[in-house]
Amino acid sequence: MKTTTDKSNVISQILLSAVAIALGYLLLFNKSMQLLTICQFLCGGMILVGVVSIISFFVSGNYKRIDRYGFTLGILMILLAGVGFLRMNELTANFDIIAGLLALILSILTLQGSVQVKILNYSVWVLSLLLAIICMAGSFCVMGGITLVTNLFIGFSHWVLLVSGASCLFSLIVTWICILLAGRREKKARKEAEEIAQAVMHGDYQEIPPAQNDPASAEPAYKPADPAETFHTDFTPASDVPPAETAAPTTIQTTPPTTEG
Repeated sequence: MKTTTDKSNVISQILLSAVAIALGYLLLFNKSMQLLTICQFLCGGMILVGVVSIISFFVSGNYKRIDRYGFTLGILMILLAGVGFLRMNELTANFDIIAGLLALILSILTLQGSVQVKILNYSVWVLSLLLAIICMAGSFCVMGGITLVTNLFIGFSHWVLLVSGASCLFSLIVTWICILLAGRREKKARKEAEEIAQAVMHGDYQEIPPAQNDPASAEPAYKPADPAETFHTDFTPASDVPPAETAAPTTIQTTPPTTEG
């Protein structure tokens, strides 16, 4: 299995998860930090990331490829950050919706990681799927304004943001490890197949006998007896065979043929 990694996508996912974790932590545990200040830092960070994305688009030569959108993404982030600065009051008033949208994006990324790990046949995908479902449900409730759920405890949207960022980062690390392990597993299997093929070509390949505890290799319950074998091992002709009765001799009388006159 040949795997390729787009470093820009991985870095973007790590940064997005880190931003979500930082925002959730500040909103939950740092009461001195005002929401207005957090939104200003967030918009400033978006402008910085947009500029870096545009520069990287030209420096790395992505302008020569049709499937790279670093320039578009950079322009979009700069414009969105500019709108955020112009409408900072509305941004702070509706920050829960933004937090829910960010958590939804992260939960979908977590869901993709669980699908990848499932296909690679590692059981940890169940935990990643459970986290993705929880985060998606929470973000949907925040964005949809389902107060029956969001009013369960204070700071519901902030907790959803924090958990979504941590879940996405966890899923990214687990997926990366599973991909490496799957690559080594397939490499080992391919090497063993090549060794067997070489042995067959040289004529020194011997099939490994089945294990003794393998039910398929166990001896059958019924084994035909060899005709030369004696079924009664304690058989003695002198004691087991009864003596034959002495038969009286039989006299055969013959009548000579008569001659008709």
